[in-house]
Amino acid sequence: MKSHSTHGSYKKRKHKGKNQWVDIPLENGAISDKASPTVENDEQGQCLPKTATRTTEVHVSVSVEEEDSKGNTTTSTTEIDAMEVSKVVEGSDNEESPAEKRRKVEPSDEIKGSTAQSMVKQMSKSERRKLKKQNKSFEKKSEGDGGKPSFMLLSDHQTLSLKDVRSLVIYLLTSGEIPTLPWIMVKNKFNIQKVVLLYIGGLDPQLFNINPQEKGSRKPVQWVTRATSGPATEFQQLKKFFDVVSVVKAGGDKQRIHSPPDTLLHVPLSNSEKNKRQEESRKKNEGATSHQPERFMLTLAELREHEFPLPTYLDPSSSLQDGWIETEQKENSQAPVPKKMIAMDCEMCRTDAGSELTRISLINEKDETIYDELVMPENPIVDYLTQYSGMTPERLEGVTTRLSDIQKKLKELVTYDTILVGHSLENDMKVLKFAHPFIIDTTVIYHHTRGPPFRPSLKWVAQKWLNRRIQTGGEKGHDSAEDALTCMDLAKLKIEKGPGFGEYNQDQESIFSKLSRYNSPRSSAVVDMDWHYTASSSAEVFKAASDDEVVQAIPKALEKHSLVWSRLRNLEINHGKNPPVNTNASEVIETARTPRISSANKIQASEEEVREAVRSIDNSIAQIVESLPANTALLVTSGHGDYREVSRLQARQKHFQHLYNTLTLSAIPKEDQFLDADQKALEEAVDRAKDGVCFFMIK
Repeated sequence: MKSHSTHGSYKKRKHKGKNQWVDIPLENGAISDKASPTVENDEQGQCLPKTATRTTEVHVSVSVEEEDSKGNTTTSTTEIDAMEVSKVVEGSDNEESPAEKRRKVEPSDEIKGSTAQSMVKQMSKSERRKLKKQNKSFEKKSEGDGGKPSFMLLSDHQTLSLKDVRSLVIYLLTSGEIPTLPWIMVKNKFNIQKVVLLYIGGLDPQLFNINPQEKGSRKPVQWVTRATSGPATEFQQLKKFFDVVSVVKAGGDKQRIHSPPDTLLHVPLSNSEKNKRQEESRKKNEGATSHQPERFMLTLAELREHEFPLPTYLDPSSSLQDGWIETEQKENSQAPVPKKMIAMDCEMCRTDAGSELTRISLINEKDETIYDELVMPENPIVDYLTQYSGMTPERLEGVTTRLSDIQKKLKELVTYDTILVGHSLENDMKVLKFAHPFIIDTTVIYHHTRGPPFRPSLKWVAQKWLNRRIQTGGEKGHDSAEDALTCMDLAKLKIEKGPGFGEYNQDQESIFSKLSRYNSPRSSAVVDMDWHYTASSSAEVFKAASDDEVVQAIPKALEKHSLVWSRLRNLEINHGKNPPVNTNASEVIETARTPRISSANKIQASEEEVREAVRSIDNSIAQIVESLPANTALLVTSGHGDYREVSRLQARQKHFQHLYNTLTLSAIPKEDQFLDADQKALEEAVDRAKDGVCFFMIK
């Protein structure tokens, strides 16, 4: 997007407390030949046009005549954005009352907290109506020309936030959900059918020689003119697609940064949806007591959402597949009457046919082990997954029990009066080839701190709510009996404490879920290594173990879906993200990621290592753009900047707090103390690290 300047003049007369813009000849590419909108002062005394739609980056020299209380006239000249007076929608001839002028409009839930909110809140209801009418007129005119979609960023907007980027995604894929975005105009929006939201950690503003603290640096910047030295010169492909970069601000407080993916992938619930869910919860819990586990069972919709195998009597269109079993339904029983809980956990290994059972443990409500059996898979084992399953060739030597034997025992122990309890139990049910209607899943009744659809690990939930350390065997792996016992105790604690206990972020939902509920539903896909964190029932998951696999999977995802969330990681290691410690079999693929930038102790990588990573990202972006269908929007963001200094200071702070709990301040070595100066340094580092970058384009 190229910017241009145009110069002209107009007069502003101050008379009886009212300001008016008049006589606006705009020369050299004028965008309006007449405009005299009434303007009013906001609470900060800023002069606000009644309604104006900003377009491209334009500047106007302004001559202002003002008359003071003594009748003296003064003239001053300044330069403002002509966009303030472009595309004017003329106001009503009827004068608004002061009360009407002061009336503010509540922003939609989606734009609350974003920089867009500040501009929207300054408009009266009549202004909002006119602006909405104007946007519809703009889109209608665009439909007539059948032109190519394009973005028009505004040069005078405040710093973008990640919530603004998220709002743009919803704006592009819906009609009327978000009426307008004050910081961007989208031409021929109706032609945009698909959006790719690409997250690239490590794209720090400093990489492009941009200092967000400098005046004017938070406006869209022609980054190629800045990136004349250092690793950014390796972005040979990027400059073909993006000429402008904008600084984007991550959320958080003075001492920490909120997860950028969490911010991008979650939206506030609308009031109507919130009320609907509260009513559903009220009906579900009506008449229940704290001693009834039924209230915490998954509903049929939730069983489907979490992809549990369903008994045929719950899904008449289905049939029982070969090798599968299901709990027999009680005769003449229309409503479930479960009377007992049994916690279950399974361990698996990898065979030629995929995951197969190697151990099963069942625990009753008295915390007694009622069944614990090793199982020999039907197919040859290719990986025992010892660090997770605890299985070894020696442990399975001589085992003759098969899956069919386990299924016979399950039919004896698990009846129609049983509630099965477990953690991500759908995986166990699938490997058992077993369908049961009554489930309590600890990943549902206890929440990840980010809220659904993120799932907490059993180890974390046990530590958080039971103050119990589990899965401490290291390379010896997990113990299914220990995990089943933990699930039972968590279920009993939840029943005792009641709804709301162990839950987070009930006032938001995933962006995938929101788009799927739109009156013209939009489907979504996730292309990412951390698929078990970002996945939800509203998004299809494409697992990728490397950036190369991400690039290959995106076009496949776009064949079926309107929104694709994806992530490139080859650069972010440089910003302090050490290779993660594997805590789940699904994370093993992370260890194969290449190329890697030195990250031992979060040291500074060599310039050549950074250049290599930049070249890798540059090539990946080029391949992604090449694969995009026409009229697809590509939104790229880094979320935040260099986080290494924040990590270092937070580690020091944590170490000091540990010492302070056991020693007096005078007994703590000076080098281990974390005092006011250190606290200030942490807050400054957090503020700097919140600054990331974003790029927008439409192919």
